[in-house]
Amino acid sequence: MSYRQRSSILVFLAAAVAGSILFASTNNRRSSITSLRTYSHVEDQSHRQLASLNLAQFTDPKSVTTRSDAPLEEHIAQETPPDGTPREQFAQVDPQSRRNCQIIYITGVEGATHHGFIPIIEALARNQIDPDTGRKFHVDSSPSALKAGLFGWFQKKKIKQWGFKITPEVDDPAFVQKVVAESCPDDGRKHVLIEWASFPSGHEDDPRSYRVHRQHEWLTMNPEEIANSEEALKHPTNMNAFYQSYSPYVDIKFIVLHRPFLETIASHRDWDGGPEIHSNIIRGFMLMLRRFLDTHLFDLVSGRRLWSLVCVERIMAKNYETEHDLKVARKHVMAYLSQFLDWPDGDCSQCFDDWRESSKDPMDVLGSENVEILTDHMKYLDGVWPPPGEEGIVEQQCGI
Repeated sequence: MSYRQRSSILVFLAAAVAGSILFASTNNRRSSITSLRTYSHVEDQSHRQLASLNLAQFTDPKSVTTRSDAPLEEHIAQETPPDGTPREQFAQVDPQSRRNCQIIYITGVEGATHHGFIPIIEALARNQIDPDTGRKFHVDSSPSALKAGLFGWFQKKKIKQWGFKITPEVDDPAFVQKVVAESCPDDGRKHVLIEWASFPSGHEDDPRSYRVHRQHEWLTMNPEEIANSEEALKHPTNMNAFYQSYSPYVDIKFIVLHRPFLETIASHRDWDGGPEIHSNIIRGFMLMLRRFLDTHLFDLVSGRRLWSLVCVERIMAKNYETEHDLKVARKHVMAYLSQFLDWPDGDCSQCFDDWRESSKDPMDVLGSENVEILTDHMKYLDGVWPPPGEEGIVEQQCGI
């Protein structure tokens, strides 16, 4: 039996096992997920209930199968195989590349403290020693090649230099291989790339070359309409397409951030015309992310869990009476993350050296009238966001 045949069988078995676990887990949650509620346009309807929905109805088609390789001659120079043989429809898993290349996507909505959490996970990563080589991890918290791949940034500096005339889709096979090759060179080191773009990201007129920018139409849409829109599914990147196309070459992990809802909205109070509309947009992306997370519980290559939850409230000093309790909680969070990321060392005394907490009261920032509206909005996040933490882990049990 050839190496390729053996690899295909192993991948099929891993997918079957992970799929069966996913099916069982999704069924267990169906009673809560089918209670998702729909926002109504009618202003005098104070109790806006989401219609009963089946999560599977909203799966992006790209999450079902990896798309076949479309012809590249329209946008890439000299990239066709010299022997003229057709490319494989499904990318073959590269175990060596996956061992040496890891992408950590700090995932969450706008205002979930991405900027504050980056130094924490970066410090934890820089604290690691690869047990196989004895070398420190190579950590990149601003991976330009990956940003070009996921978002379409750096058209001149990256994309055109790689030989592409126009920006390819996220899951274009040749494009993915260019990104991986530049991000994780085969130099004997383990490369860790940290991405953190929020959902949504940037402004409507953001100068960065997103494939899909923040949409003006979202200002007049309800949360479910936003979550179902093609533009939102591709902003700032298409998560399904990203996972499907990069996972054969990269060990992908999603660290999901949840910050208390009022604090999240207060951090961008004046965006989108004010808290109420901003809340609609944020809730739309919460619903979209939840659908992605519930249909991507386990990595189909390794069978390991694909995402882990961090409750920001559980690492904030203001929520603890003593310094000892705070240190214990933070130590637990770092230990769980290290285990989830399959890193050897969970001890990181310096991880919170650059952590800063806002001293502002979100109720004061928002005002009583907006707090009343947002409190009503929060009722309809029950069973939607935050996603559930792992059972038995206190630090992963978040409030809304």
